[in-house]
Formats: sequence, structure tokens, C-alpha cells
Amino acid sequence: MKLEFGSLIFKVVNGDITKFPAEAIVNAANKYLEHGGGVAYAIAKAAIGNARDYIKISKEAMREQIGRDWIEHGEVVVTPALKMEQHGIKYVIHTVGPYCGATWDNDKKEKLKKAILGALKKAEELGVKSIAFPAISAGIYGCPFEEVIKTFIETVKEFSREAKSVEKVYLVLYSKDNYEQALKVLE
Repeated sequence: MKLEFGSLIFKVVNGDITKFPAEAIVNAANKYLEHGGGVAYAIAKAAIGNARDYIKISKEAMREQIGRDWIEHGEVVVTPALKMEQHGIKYVIHTVGPYCGATWDNDKKEKLKKAILGALKKAEELGVKSIAFPAISAGIYGCPFEEVIKTFIETVKEFSREAKSVEKVYLVLYSKDNYEQALKVLE
């Protein structure tokens, strides 16, 4: 399923983000870039084999790029894809979404938009043509899946007006159930 916003294509796909052939993939990280679970752990393992080693690389990059030991909503940190380069991935863009605990409000929506937009703007800065996202904050952070999908669509549409190098934005969903649920939201 795809949506077109001018020259920008937004596509929802079912698959493994660690093997998805986009130039940049996004990691739904916690603010300290301690990749202990969910998609963050999967990316860390796929990148280097040992999540602890990737955490070390991520924290060094965070200190260099942000100048402190945590990131806020909308801030991003870029690390190399390492072993994932065999799939065509060049960069991992780490962003932090809101924690919802099953509640949803405008503040959480704005934080999620900042997280998505921060990654999209960094992809633009890096000059990549394609970027793949997981469903940020929809997993262990407990944000309502449907609202996350709607926020993605809205944010990508908003970003499409300023996109120059980014041509394709993918939302890569690992679970078949989530993929089918997302398609219903897109209809």
C-alpha cells in the first residue's frame, strides 16, 4: 500500500527493518540509546552482533553529535549500519518517541511528530533517497497503533513539501497483524 505526496512516496510494508534495503533506517530508541529491547535491540544485534558494542558506538556518537548523554524528542543521532550495509543500509538514525502507556493526547502526538520529522530532516541532510521507519512508540512504549500510523501519514505529508533528496519513506512493520491493521488505517 502506498500514498503519494507530490514526488514523495510513502509505503507501508511487512518485513524486517534490519534487512530492509533503504539507505537509512530509523531506530526507535530510548533517550539514552541503550538498545535493550524491541526494534532497538534487533538493530543493535544486526549491526554488530553484540548489542553492548553497538550501545558503546551509539553513546560515543551521541556525545559527539548532541554533546550530552541523552536525546530529546526531535533530536537524532546517526551511527553506521555496519553489518547491515550488506542490505544496502548506510545509516541508522536514532530517534526517541513518546512513552504513552496506552494513553494518547496532543502532547504525545506532537512528540511523535518531532521524532519522525527529526529523522526525516536528518535523512535529507545526509542526502539519502530512501528511509525506513519502525512504528515508533507503538511497541513497548504503548502508544495506540492506529494513532501512530495516522501521525506518520500526517508528518510525512507535511515533510513532503520540503523534501528534496528523500523520495521514498517506508513504514516497515514486522508483524503481519500490524501490517494488516495499518492497511485498514490507510484505506
